[in-house]
Amino acid sequence: MSVVNSKADRYRHNSECLHKPIPDGMANPRRAEDEREVKEKTKAIHQEKIKVVIISIIASSGLMILKFSIGALTNSLGILSEGMNSGLDLIAGLVTLYAIRMVLRPSDLSYTYGYGKFESLSSLAQIILLLIVASWVTYEAVNRIFFETVRPEISIFSILIMLLSIGVDYGRSRALYRAARKFVSQALEADGLHFRADMFSSAIVVVGLLIVLLFDIPDADAYAALGVAAVISYASLGLARRTLSVLLDKAPKGTYQEVIQAVSDLKGVTRPHDIRIRNIGFETLVEMHIEVPRTFTHDRAHRVATSVEQRIEHILPYSKVLVHVDATESVSETIFDKIRLIAAETEGIRNVHSLHVSRIYFPLSALAGFSLNSPKKQYYDASLNVEEKKSQSFINEHPLHLELDVQMGPSLDLSTAHSIVDSFEEKLKREVPQIKDITTHIEIESSVEDLRMAGTEKNADPELLMKIKEVMQSIDEVVDFKDIRVFDDVTGGQHITLTICLTSQEGTVTTSLTLEVAHKIATKVQNMIINRTGATRVVVHTETNN
Repeated sequence: MSVVNSKADRYRHNSECLHKPIPDGMANPRRAEDEREVKEKTKAIHQEKIKVVIISIIASSGLMILKFSIGALTNSLGILSEGMNSGLDLIAGLVTLYAIRMVLRPSDLSYTYGYGKFESLSSLAQIILLLIVASWVTYEAVNRIFFETVRPEISIFSILIMLLSIGVDYGRSRALYRAARKFVSQALEADGLHFRADMFSSAIVVVGLLIVLLFDIPDADAYAALGVAAVISYASLGLARRTLSVLLDKAPKGTYQEVIQAVSDLKGVTRPHDIRIRNIGFETLVEMHIEVPRTFTHDRAHRVATSVEQRIEHILPYSKVLVHVDATESVSETIFDKIRLIAAETEGIRNVHSLHVSRIYFPLSALAGFSLNSPKKQYYDASLNVEEKKSQSFINEHPLHLELDVQMGPSLDLSTAHSIVDSFEEKLKREVPQIKDITTHIEIESSVEDLRMAGTEKNADPELLMKIKEVMQSIDEVVDFKDIRVFDDVTGGQHITLTICLTSQEGTVTTSLTLEVAHKIATKVQNMIINRTGATRVVVHTETNN
């Protein structure tokens, strides 16, 4: 995810060597392959879910016919209520089948998150139907107990039918619960709950029928029906609570802490926050913010975000993760980092280099209006107004003078370039209060895309090579030189590039040379070649004498 603009990318590219971006040709095919694999797995999951539901629908149809037939013959409210329950299971199975087929639809412009919540809606519809049946059974049972005496005609055959129903419901509930846990499906869980409730309610009905048959207590059947209604209501309300949690986007229990613990130890990630988690169907959607140093390149920040997404997807199967990256100032950020970032955000500035700061006692404001004919002001404090004195005491240290080179496009006129630099300097002073004065050297940098500014290589003549050789021989630290190339630019100037091999002046191990010493030697070589050959630009690459 992008947090650093393209100009900041250029600053980081010019100032330090970081990870190279992943070429699109390498990243895209693998991502497309992963997406295809996910789609195939999703399709296989839904096909297996459909198979389980169809088997359940067939079983519900058979049991409904048997229960209604026996209930009508025996006039048993318990068996009739079980027949209604099986009929409800048939309707619920059809609703579940429709919901699963809807979930197969890909997301579109109307439903950008897809159709996963159709399963939760079908579960809610089944719960409502269950509660309606429980209410009717309760009403009818109370009516038979207190107002209307109905004597059921019980037979061994009716009891055998109920025992068969218990066996079928047991097998179906196990299969559906197994599939619900495997595929995280509330619709299948609702179906499994129905059949588990049916199994217990059928057992209650059998007990009631046996009491009527053995002890001749007619109301036992109605009391058994009340037990069925109670079981159905209890189980329905429990599933309703879970279903509403999904529909209201409640985060799954413990998931928030899992996400925090999973990403907190990742390199480059600080302060994960604004985490949102919700379930849609069998998928878990996670959205979150993380903070990375603002000195990171766009590519590096994107890789950090990708590592967070992969870590969460590992701990939460079937999850989709969206990470927003906040670029923040880190404790390790230096003044030079701030300067380069501000330069990268300033339109018209292509690059800055050769940054140097010094503690000052006589700021430029103290020398305002100074010329050869004006007296020099003596003291720094005398030039400070009240606000400046407050600022200085707040900093509690000597202010700084900044020197730097600013590269800009060659097509700009001096007035425009100076206006851009003035704006840049003002922003620097606001953002970095330690900096009091700034001296900016404006340079031009040709656009890489402007091939008209490209130079042309030419053969180096012997006289030029001899002059370069003489320079090399005059510097003790240079033990060899190579890769000399000469270019003519479009302005008529001459560019020379070469590589020099260095050793320490005392003849110790070559790796003992510091980068600072090597740079000084390269600068010395550069200046001497310019003086001897008249070249407009000399670029010297340094390496040790291996």
